[in-house]
Amino acid sequence: MEAFEILDVKEFTKKLFMTDLFDKFSVIEAEFTTFVKFDIGGKLNKAYFDEVQDRSFCTWSELRHICFEIIKGKRTPTAFKLVLKFSEEFSKRWIGENTAKDIEADMYLNIRYADKKLELISSFSPKTFLLERDILHVFDTYVKDMFKKINITLVESGSDNEG
Repeated sequence: MEAFEILDVKEFTKKLFMTDLFDKFSVIEAEFTTFVKFDIGGKLNKAYFDEVQDRSFCTWSELRHICFEIIKGKRTPTAFKLVLKFSEEFSKRWIGENTAKDIEADMYLNIRYADKKLELISSFSPKTFLLERDILHVFDTYVKDMFKKINITLVESGSDNEG
């Protein structure tokens, strides 16, 4: 787990809310504070659907336009928080490509905006205890590289060095 600051808030929020870059992520929770606080739980209400759902959470693509409607306007939200989860398929494939060990884990991006500051926390959450922690650092590096590819600069929190 590593904490970063995203320096270009405007560019990142544009990519988050106005492009499909994060659409495949599951939304665990979303919270927006504008004139009121909006709390969105991403857990699907399976009784709502006619067909059987093989997933537990909605995707960012299903909520992105709703969340954008909440925050758009002349005034910037005072705060927002998103917990996005990499898909199980991606997580399994990524773990298989990055270690020979049999590890089951969930991988998250925690995005927090408050006090005109945008933070990202990468989180690799193994389902069992790991003695060897190398994979956690590999995941943090992957997240840094992922953001670099979309031209978003991450700076390690508490550091003046670019990540």
